[in-house]
Amino acid sequence: MNSITLQRECPVCGCIKGRLLHTQRFALNERHPLNDRCDYVACDDCGFCFADTPVTQSAYDSYYAEMSKYADGTTSTGAGLSQWDAGRLTHLAGQVAGIALDLSARILDIGCANGGLLAALQARGFTEVCGIDPSPDCVRSAAMIAPGRVWTGTLSQIPSGIGTFDGIILSHVMEHVRDLRAAMDRLRALLNPGGWIYIEVPDAARYEQFLIAPFQDFNTEHINHFSEVGLANLCRSCGFAPESGGTKDIFSAKDIPYPALYLFSRAASAPRPVEKDAHLRRALEGYVQASRKLMERIDKTIRRSIERHPDLIVWGTGQLTMKLLADTCLREANIVAFVDGNPVNQGKELLGRKVIGGAELSSGKTPILVCSLINASAIIAAIRNLGLTNPVVGLSD
Repeated sequence: MNSITLQRECPVCGCIKGRLLHTQRFALNERHPLNDRCDYVACDDCGFCFADTPVTQSAYDSYYAEMSKYADGTTSTGAGLSQWDAGRLTHLAGQVAGIALDLSARILDIGCANGGLLAALQARGFTEVCGIDPSPDCVRSAAMIAPGRVWTGTLSQIPSGIGTFDGIILSHVMEHVRDLRAAMDRLRALLNPGGWIYIEVPDAARYEQFLIAPFQDFNTEHINHFSEVGLANLCRSCGFAPESGGTKDIFSAKDIPYPALYLFSRAASAPRPVEKDAHLRRALEGYVQASRKLMERIDKTIRRSIERHPDLIVWGTGQLTMKLLADTCLREANIVAFVDGNPVNQGKELLGRKVIGGAELSSGKTPILVCSLINASAIIAAIRNLGLTNPVVGLSD
């Protein structure tokens, strides 16, 4: 595997040489601001793995402001409305309580989504919790779920006049941020003396063990892929001293476990050198192999469906559908309609067809292909709740 010159320098150590792990294509809707192709690479120097994308931070900020998947309360996480999501947030609030012993500590949740963690912290007695999220819809929801101060903003566009904090939480945020080192500098400026940061991200070293959908974490949104070594390296190189951390299993949907890792750190007097991550690249190479095999099986399943049913309704226009339309025979099907439960996707055009909501469908004989593996059960429940009698076909049939 030859070294290549990268478009994006390593966000941890600044190296501009790396090894290609996988190239992924996407079929995007006509107003999608991100690229329809992405290379995933491993840094030659420190071993960190990331998307080698030319897309700017401002483009990502616009994307999350306008196209947040958290607007769909049925399948998204962050509000704590489902039992499995509430359990995740309650556990995280307990972790925070273990380090923030003062209930009057001023705590900021960056990327607060619909405010579920803010509410969980308030339930533990914290009185000064605040949130930031790029989506105005999420900010409105968060303000209702957890009354308090919630601002519209991002790590690169911190609202002015918000003050400083004793602790900052970034739960499943840093995998989305292009300019990581600049983001860490902003965090330092927001902290009071002795303040801490809590970062939680997907555990890329365990992707293969939790594989549900092919290349599920090699998507348009996850552009940084952390191991425990990589997360600690980011903190040390940016002048933070790691204090405690580890791995955990959370849920990304009902009955769908997902690997995560976390780290508490405090500002240190000076940056420290990084250490080489000798294992992540090999772990992701295994993940790529397993994903390719799974994609091949799904391709055969879709082909059988196309042979039996010349017309299909595709329900779900998320990350997996974008890949299936680019890399499988689904692009050859006669798709009569695209359906999505998330209002943010409705009205947009995909392959020249307008994405509609489920309520716009009428019962008929055209099969509905459920284009999700992670949220398949929620989508099937939505189909049945609408009283639709169409045959339902799954990707694992």
